[in-house]
Amino acid sequence: MKTGMRAMQRPNPGELLRGLHRSLSEQLIPALPKGAAQQQLKAALHLLARLARSWDLATTHLAEDNADIMAVLGAIWPASSPDSLDLRLAAVADTAAPDGYNDPHLREEARKNLMLHSLLLNAPYSEAIGALYARMAERDTRYVGDDVVVGEQGE
Repeated sequence: MKTGMRAMQRPNPGELLRGLHRSLSEQLIPALPKGAAQQQLKAALHLLARLARSWDLATTHLAEDNADIMAVLGAIWPASSPDSLDLRLAAVADTAAPDGYNDPHLREEARKNLMLHSLLLNAPYSEAIGALYARMAERDTRYVGDDVVVGEQGE
């Protein structure tokens, strides 16, 4: 290896997941009789495909979500008010981090997201919160790699 070059991890987790998906789809699905076992495997394959598309996006997704929620809630409960967002966050600071995160930074972003969502549920509904929910749904859809369908309200 040349000086200054770094080796890249190959195969990366996305490649491993896609390879597993391909192998199970090509070899196991045809070997199973039609029925419940085949349907369960197809559901598992759907989840593997989602993971392959999104395994490396969780940090960015949570950071964007948290920043967006903070901005909206910060406008509802400004720092200058006696009931500020910071005080409300301090009140839910004992929120436990969710299971399933190995990376400490990502686990903390997920914990912050849970705290913000708990405050969001108690915020008075407004157009800003409605728009926030729409952005969150679009972000979630993009994160899992599904197609985004945006229509007029009421469609």
